[in-house]
Amino acid sequence: MKKRAIMISMLLVMALSVTGCSQKTATKNDDTKTEETASTDDTEQTDSDSEEDTSEDSPTTAELMADIDVEKCVTLGDYKGITVEKTIQSVTDEDVQNEIDDALASYPVEVDRTAKEGDTVNIDYVGKIDGTEFDGGSDQGADLKLGSGKFIDGFEDGLIGAKKGETRTLDLTFPEDYTQDLAGKAVEFTVTVNAVKEPLTEPTDQWVADNIEGYDNVADYKAGIRSDQEENNEQTAENQVRYSAWTQVVENCTINEYPDSLVEIGKNLYVQQVETYAKYAGMELDAYIESSGLSQDEYESNKEEYGKNVAAQALVCQAICDKEGFAIGDDAYKEALDKMLTEYGCTEDELIQTYGQDNVEQSIMLNRVSDLILANANVTEVQADSSSDSTEDSSAN
Repeated sequence: MKKRAIMISMLLVMALSVTGCSQKTATKNDDTKTEETASTDDTEQTDSDSEEDTSEDSPTTAELMADIDVEKCVTLGDYKGITVEKTIQSVTDEDVQNEIDDALASYPVEVDRTAKEGDTVNIDYVGKIDGTEFDGGSDQGADLKLGSGKFIDGFEDGLIGAKKGETRTLDLTFPEDYTQDLAGKAVEFTVTVNAVKEPLTEPTDQWVADNIEGYDNVADYKAGIRSDQEENNEQTAENQVRYSAWTQVVENCTINEYPDSLVEIGKNLYVQQVETYAKYAGMELDAYIESSGLSQDEYESNKEEYGKNVAAQALVCQAICDKEGFAIGDDAYKEALDKMLTEYGCTEDELIQTYGQDNVEQSIMLNRVSDLILANANVTEVQADSSSDSTEDSSAN
């Protein structure tokens, strides 16, 4: 399973930029369509929700640091020889089975009987209002789980008892709180059932070959799931130990002064984060803050503390870089950048265009500092499993 560092802004310093993109076992035929017009789930997601702000109008963190007396602002504490615990969660048979059960539910198999609640039916349907088809009211080859509530009231119930090849006419009414063009209108759906499907209780070699990318039998599939989960657990433990180590290092330091320019970076990131949450909730910023139970004064206080937290971490990172002789553009930086470009499969210009110069620079430098801290730390590994009294310890330097 390929792992790569995720680009971050200073917003995510505490989580560190070493978080990996972990994907479950890839599956075939994963483009199942759901008819949005007949569905009650009309939530929209756009690519812009996940886009990074890569504007280069503002100075980078490195440029700001050039005008800051870092040695005056922060007194470094111990960052070598710290002790941290790394707990790796064991993968149980239940963990493996849960993932298999999820996959079985996602890829049901055809059965020769009438449909019942909980089954998945593959359907073609045409929706008409006053005898005329309307945009988004028709589809072909759509999978629908009966009882899921994905479609308007009466649609799914109207297919209970249907069998393969049967066509039914459903006279329904759109809810009053539906989209403006359709709310409260009578609609006629003509639905043809192409197949009735239900999940297997256990996977078969044929089901694996048909649905799970990269596997053609159950034994290999189960072994692959276990291997992937073990790798995910190892990555989670690695991220957590890096987080713990960095937190401890920052706490070991004394911040004597918070430069306004760095605090402002953190405050802006805090606002961006809250605005994103508000957008997901479909609310204006002020309404979202109020719904969170915060007064405006409390919100401003939180923003200030967040800004100071970001500033503190930026100062500590820079102070360690200065002491160790780490610099943007040195040989180790170029090596780390080349590795990142290989992992991302892009050019440096493309990387910067996507994530921004500051994010690229700070991600690399933070990783170098984190690697240094862990290379000199006393890491106690604990293998956790389902038994609370069974642990296995070892020490690594």
